Amino acid sequence: MRFAAFSRTPALLVVFSFILVMIDGYDMFIVSFVAPLVAHDLHLAANNIGAIFAAGLAGSMVGGLTLGVVADRAGRRPVLIGALVFAGTMTVLCSKADSFGAFAALRFLTGFGLGGVLAAVVPLIAEYFSPEHRSRAVTLMFIGYPMGGVVGGIVTAVLIAHGWRNLFVGTGTVTLLLLPLALLMKETVASKPDKLDHEREARTLGTRLSILELFTEGRLWTTLTTSFGIFCLLLLTYLLNSWTPLIAVRMGFKPQTAALCGVFLNLGGVVGALWSILMVRRFGVFRLAALMVSIGSLALAVIGFAAHSAASLFLVLFVSGVLVIGAQQNSPAMSVELYPKRMRAAGAGWQFAAGRFGSILGPIIGGLLFSSGIAQETLFVLMAVPALLAGGAYARVHYLLRSNQPIASRPTIEALR
Repeated sequence: MRFAAFSRTPALLVVFSFILVMIDGYDMFIVSFVAPLVAHDLHLAANNIGAIFAAGLAGSMVGGLTLGVVADRAGRRPVLIGALVFAGTMTVLCSKADSFGAFAALRFLTGFGLGGVLAAVVPLIAEYFSPEHRSRAVTLMFIGYPMGGVVGGIVTAVLIAHGWRNLFVGTGTVTLLLLPLALLMKETVASKPDKLDHEREARTLGTRLSILELFTEGRLWTTLTTSFGIFCLLLLTYLLNSWTPLIAVRMGFKPQTAALCGVFLNLGGVVGALWSILMVRRFGVFRLAALMVSIGSLALAVIGFAAHSAASLFLVLFVSGVLVIGAQQNSPAMSVELYPKRMRAAGAGWQFAAGRFGSILGPIIGGLLFSSGIAQETLFVLMAVPALLAGGAYARVHYLLRSNQPIASRPTIEALR
């Protein structure tokens, strides 16, 4: 009992959730790390690989939306436990796939479970912290997602010689071994019954109104423009994570070296996210994101020209990760700034859906570009376009919030009530 109480201190809860999100991230990215081997073993074309990437992300979107509703009613911790067991089991079964259809179906089911893990763990952390510390805690937790790409890429590069099937068995087993951490998380649904009943009643009466309010009172263009920015960023993030290892193999690098591409890309994302936590108070979240992504588009454009050696490729991928993926990690903070407390959940859900749509399209578009046979230099220049569009979108939102100060300040005022 003493250990259970100690394990629920704020710092340890963030650590536990960070580990859960990190494994979630690795499990989602693992296909990109082993894609060259899977494509060779199962005789898959580039469009088949793109569909497999998209299947896992589509499953994550469906799982997040579906199991999130279940978690609100049945409790976050039971859903977290069930989702972990399901995702771990499906990951192990991926090692048995012998066709495109079977592998895509298993990745969809794995994604469904992983989406449930995120849907359950986010409110477990967010609702434990006070409003002034909530955004930082959630951002720190979400850094675990690109960190999963860093650790997973290193593990894959070391163990890839043992075959991709064994890597899926190991990843699924590690996911199942995280169950004790899920059991130590503090349930938030039943922790404050009176407040919860009040919130449920408010949601029942005001859900439709909250969704409509995202587009009223001067929020129409800020909501749409922010959604477009998140759509572009996640399209680019998942395009890069999914296809960069395969592009590196086409450039002539070995699979072990190609797997490390994801390591440096996501390590840059971790560094960029941590740096942005320090800078966001000075510049504001939207202006900072606009600057980071716009400069990051230049780094993306030169990847194809700098890929003459592994060192130069890793360096430019790291810089791109710092600026692009680091900026993308601030998406939760954007919803906090845009919307007052009464509609913040609806706003976050809307932005989540827009981003997931982009994450599904990213690997598919990457497959079309990869199979078209265009030069690697042109390929990365085209990848810079979504970054430029996202940078412009965030700059526009920053301008709209400054020019309409009453709307911009309203979330902060109401959050204090």
